[in-house]
Amino acid sequence: MKLLLVSRGFPPRGRWGTEFYTHQLARGLAARGHEVAILHAVRDRTRPRGTIDVSESDGFRVFVIANPPDPAKPLADSYRNATVESAFDALLERERFELVHFNYLLWGLSVRLPEIARARGVPNVVTLTDFGLLCHRGQMFDWHSRDCGGPHPPATCARCIREPSSFDAHGLELLTKRVAVRAAAALGGAGRVVTAADVAERERTIAVAARSIDRFIAPTRALAEVFVRAGFERARIEELTYAFDETPFIAARAEPTDALVRIAFLGQYAPHKGPHVLLDAVKLMARRLPESVEPWRVEFYGDSAGERYRDYVGQAMADADERVAIHASIEHAEVPELFRHLSAIVVPSLWMENAPFAALQARAAGVPIVASDVRGLAEVVEAPRFGDVFPPSDALALANVLRDVVLRKRRRVKEPGLALGFAAHVDRIEAVYARVREENSRR
Repeated sequence: MKLLLVSRGFPPRGRWGTEFYTHQLARGLAARGHEVAILHAVRDRTRPRGTIDVSESDGFRVFVIANPPDPAKPLADSYRNATVESAFDALLERERFELVHFNYLLWGLSVRLPEIARARGVPNVVTLTDFGLLCHRGQMFDWHSRDCGGPHPPATCARCIREPSSFDAHGLELLTKRVAVRAAAALGGAGRVVTAADVAERERTIAVAARSIDRFIAPTRALAEVFVRAGFERARIEELTYAFDETPFIAARAEPTDALVRIAFLGQYAPHKGPHVLLDAVKLMARRLPESVEPWRVEFYGDSAGERYRDYVGQAMADADERVAIHASIEHAEVPELFRHLSAIVVPSLWMENAPFAALQARAAGVPIVASDVRGLAEVVEAPRFGDVFPPSDALALANVLRDVVLRKRRRVKEPGLALGFAAHVDRIEAVYARVREENSRR
């Protein structure tokens, strides 16, 4: 089958979970004899919007569509773009793909791409990687940096989108920005800030696009339930956990022999990921017995969220303890070697995670997971089988769990591995493809 996988990026562009999964799935499908190509957008200012370049990565053709950033663009451009849609339509006409699998649709692409595929008679599947189709921010994490439990009415969501948080500015600058956006909102947006009408239009556009999606894949039960509650058809949602080739992680399953206990955080430096909670826990541990006299270190591997939450990293890590080491994010190919030396990873997320790959990779390596007890993430940890959970944002509870790690009472997982093996995962994906192609043929 001639397949197109659509993603946020593809190695060497992009280091996050969606890119890693897309690469793994492409490999798995190619090994079954499918002809696989990749499409993703890039924020390239040097090329006209909608220009598609073709390159090769790991034996796959990669179509890269230019969609340069523009601070003056309206909200609508974050979820739809006519130039991108036209380029995608031309690509389908030229390449004659038999099925499109979307692992991403927003920010540089367009939610209308499934409609274009449907119009050309090409079946399509969408993997739900976060809440992006329901929430502009993607995590149902509001401007106060709290889990909001949404989605909410358009007026509530519009305020969340336009209000600057304390991580976007502070002091007089923050006050000035908030006064300005509230004044603009009172005047109907003045063409500069998001209004309830803008959010309502987003919802309508996505609702129409969703009718052209043949099947949704939800990696966790928790995520599926949120989309069903929001009005998506349960019959068109398949629950299928992520999987990948576990072979590189087998060597990491042996107990580490390092004299120093190493604990790691891998992920985005953003408030919804909760690295500040781990930093607070480190400060508690460094001041009390017996942890303060034990040899241990906490290592952070990640990158900031760019312009969003631009002051978060500085605020969270300004007075980090000497036992903390801050690093840039690492390539997924380097993760198995890092895990050989880790005694645990910490996933202190505050939002309802959707099976984060750091936790899944830890399962594959047998590295204990210490995680916030939030739905989605808790499905991966299956405490106490693959690790331990603590109440979200509770630094003291986290420190108490990490005490056992520091004292080497938490050892490697006895039966490491993913909930579903990679071969079985690809079987399930192929079965979904077969069903939607049959339905498309009948239609």
